[in-house]
Amino acid sequence: MRTLQEMTLQEKLGQRLAAGFQGLEPPKEFLRLIKEYKVGNIILFRRNIQDGPQLKKLCATLRKVVEEETGVTPFITIDQEGGVVTRLPESEVNIPGAMAVAATGNPRNAYDMGLLTAQELRSYGVDFDLAPVMDINCNPDNPVIGVRSYGDTPERVAEYGSQMVRGLLDGGVYCSLKHFPGHGDTAVDSHLGLPCIDRSFDELMQRELKPFIAGIEAGAPAVMTTHILFPQIEPEHIPATMSRRIMTGLLREKLGFGGI
Repeated sequence: MRTLQEMTLQEKLGQRLAAGFQGLEPPKEFLRLIKEYKVGNIILFRRNIQDGPQLKKLCATLRKVVEEETGVTPFITIDQEGGVVTRLPESEVNIPGAMAVAATGNPRNAYDMGLLTAQELRSYGVDFDLAPVMDINCNPDNPVIGVRSYGDTPERVAEYGSQMVRGLLDGGVYCSLKHFPGHGDTAVDSHLGLPCIDRSFDELMQRELKPFIAGIEAGAPAVMTTHILFPQIEPEHIPATMSRRIMTGLLREKLGFGGI
């Protein structure tokens, strides 16, 4: 295993990248990308997965290639939230979505769903689940969150989301809170447009940020950012993902997050 001190600048940059590809096997162009740019991490989608045995073989191949080219074991990531956002095929175990889990009224179920998901992903070689969703379902016109959320109050989302975090971690898989600092109160899909949430810091602390704080306290090692404008926090008209005020000032300095 190589250390940062032993890496060139190109290799350090590659460790901050994750790349994906089309198909059930990595094409030559993708392997060349890893070799030339030292890309250190992988993201898999439904297009890459046929069944459990194929996924296990694919992960072993990808891990071997990245380790040979970079000297570092990669993160192999996937969006396995459950419900409407699942990457595993129907032949494998897919848990219910967040809203369905919260409808049971028992936060322990969220822990169990996280543990089950982690155990399954690890058995295939996936070690990083890009979940859970910590957004609050507070806008009925939201086209992208909806049933992916645990509920319409910060307390409910915090309780169930933090249990999912604990389950995933206890199952031996990394996880990522998303979508910081909150994607719930929008009527625009940030994959297609640039939403705006016009809230002050105090308003965010009372609502959107509560679930993320709970997830951080539960030990979440990573946070996924969101491409949304928060003009009262970042006046430069740039989305949260690109904002030092939000990513460093808010997430790291005010909330004390030290992870990825």
